Amino acid sequence: MSESTRIDEAQKKIGKRINGATEVLQDKVEQTYDEVIDKLKDERDWLEKELKHEYRNARRYVRANPEQGVGFALLAGLALGILLGRASK
Repeated sequence: MSESTRIDEAQKKIGKRINGATEVLQDKVEQTYDEVIDKLKDERDWLEKELKHEYRNARRYVRANPEQGVGFALLAGLALGILLGRASK
């Protein structure tokens, strides 16, 4: 067996191992990606539910206390106006 034949065989073995390792890594990456996507979907659903709940609570509060709601809106508007006025200078 010549030296070049042994080198070719060694290169083929290395290539097969690399391909095998690449496939294993690809499978792990796909599995991890799917798990992350599922977790993000669950988190999105939970957050959406919480935001709807808090929005309903805020609306109830403003309906029960309209004077305070108008006062907060007025103060927030003034503060935002001052900040934007200073930022534009």
